[in-house]
Amino acid sequence: MSEKRNSMLCPRCRKLISRDEKVCPYCGVKSPGRRLPDLLARWSATPGEIVRPLIIVNVIFYIITLLIAPIHFGGLHNPLSFLAPGNRSMLIMGATGAMPVFQLQRWWTLLSASFLHGSLLHLMFNMVALNQLGRLSAEIFGLHRFLIIYIVSGIIGFYLSTLAGIMLTIGASASLCGLIGALLYYGKSRGGEFGSMVIQ
Repeated sequence: MSEKRNSMLCPRCRKLISRDEKVCPYCGVKSPGRRLPDLLARWSATPGEIVRPLIIVNVIFYIITLLIAPIHFGGLHNPLSFLAPGNRSMLIMGATGAMPVFQLQRWWTLLSASFLHGSLLHLMFNMVALNQLGRLSAEIFGLHRFLIIYIVSGIIGFYLSTLAGIMLTIGASASLCGLIGALLYYGKSRGGEFGSMVIQ
């Protein structure tokens, strides 16, 4: 009975191993038996899986902004504004820019604005890019570095746009540009066939 309690499934390869193993003997993942929730352990073992929850959070935030204030339906003459949340709802949810940061002292919006989007197309384009860039970046850099690059890039991008005087801004574009920059740097530094593939 005690042997069963001391066994577990490796969060990466799902093979039965001892909880005391420092490295999984089958796939090599470090500390497979650490006392983390299964979900966090799996994200650490297969970092690309973090992208789906990030996309879900972005979609939930977008739906909430649509529910808070009237929706702009745009139309054939301006499809980019189709299902666009109003400025009031975006401010409530954490849009950033010179007005929220300098006038309202809402510095936390430099983080929250990365999860907001201004229309259905805006959301779709960014989430498609996040799905592609995010999975590759997470697998190359690991879960923690990926999150640091993604979050810090967004904060820096929004801070620079705020200093430039942009009154209201949202979107994951700054975070995605940070991932692109990190991948380009990695590809050039590594070189070889794999490095060239990353750059392309």
